[in-house]
Amino acid sequence: MRWLGNKVQLLEEILLAGERAGFSGGTVCDLFAGSGTVGRFFRSRGYKVISTDLMHCSLAFQKVFLECPGPPSFEGIRDHWDNLEPLGADRIRNAQSFDSVTWEPFLKVIHFLEQELPSREGLLCRQFSPQGAADRRYLSPDNAGRLDAIIETIRNWRLQKKINEPEMWLLITCIIDAADRVANISGTYGAYLKNWQQNALNPLKLTAPALVQGPLGQANRLDAIDCIEEMECDLLYIDPPYNQRQYAANYHLPEVISLLPLEDSDAGIESQLYGKTGLLPWKDSASSLCSRRGTECRDAMASIISRAPAQGIVFSYSEEGILTRGEIEQMLEQWSVADVDVERECEKEQILHEIPYRRFRSDKEGRVSRTGSSRSFHPARGRSEDEVHEWLFAIKKLQEERC
Repeated sequence: MRWLGNKVQLLEEILLAGERAGFSGGTVCDLFAGSGTVGRFFRSRGYKVISTDLMHCSLAFQKVFLECPGPPSFEGIRDHWDNLEPLGADRIRNAQSFDSVTWEPFLKVIHFLEQELPSREGLLCRQFSPQGAADRRYLSPDNAGRLDAIIETIRNWRLQKKINEPEMWLLITCIIDAADRVANISGTYGAYLKNWQQNALNPLKLTAPALVQGPLGQANRLDAIDCIEEMECDLLYIDPPYNQRQYAANYHLPEVISLLPLEDSDAGIESQLYGKTGLLPWKDSASSLCSRRGTECRDAMASIISRAPAQGIVFSYSEEGILTRGEIEQMLEQWSVADVDVERECEKEQILHEIPYRRFRSDKEGRVSRTGSSRSFHPARGRSEDEVHEWLFAIKKLQEERC
């Protein structure tokens, strides 16, 4: 799914940074899991991963990438799919190291969900398609109706205990991903487009998530500030939000889709939606790491790092973020030498690697903001408008005898 700050292109760099932080094996903690890409990568390399994020849609991907033991059998709903033909192997191309035979029940289940279910007018039709009174254009009426039918079916299977948790989370990630590929947006879900993009008119298509083999991990939906002391690990990976964009306000539709199958009906979620874009209430859980008020962001991050029970830390952050390089370096240095009687002239164990990449521009094709003006960017000194650098800090906990 299109996730702001996704680190797909940096995975090998993150592993190298972990090695510079002294990591050679054991448990990895992904503290701001997001799309689950980093945790999935470390699991595929043979490491146990624990992770957390406040977003429920993130929890769905964490559950699949870290806790799913393999392709589910869907034995409890065999009567729905047993006589159907499996869809093509292209639907499982993202899954690694599994053969098509083990995926056959899944390929038949998505055949049933895609082609055998009649469309239904549910919450997504009413609230996130032009079929509803609010005329929100996130989804075409056809795709919204198909998603509503699939969500209702997954909900009923869950309530009737016909599917287990791994099967449920697998299907939830499938519908989040399928909806994302036909969503009428330019980047995040902070706004929908007035006119339909071609992808938004494509039919809904369910595909397997990028399942990997590896040690079973642990997925959580906890606030990093509250749970950090419980996240004992050999390597702590920190990739916090770096600007004022609150994820809950920019990914509310995937959040709604992830929650609906776990509700007994649409009513509980639908009664909470508000505003032009159909937001869920989120301000009570707004992250202080997105705040530019005073020292809120710095204090929150300092609190997390100072209490981190890890042997090494890799910290990823944009050079255009709220925190300065000096503030991050100071936090990491204080954590590294905490409770260790070392002199300042001791060799520094902190390493910073800067990675240049091309800025994501959701208005690249000449789109303008709702105010009618083009978005403006203020690149760092010496950078072009399309260039930004990612900071990748690596630091290990110093031991007294090392200096």
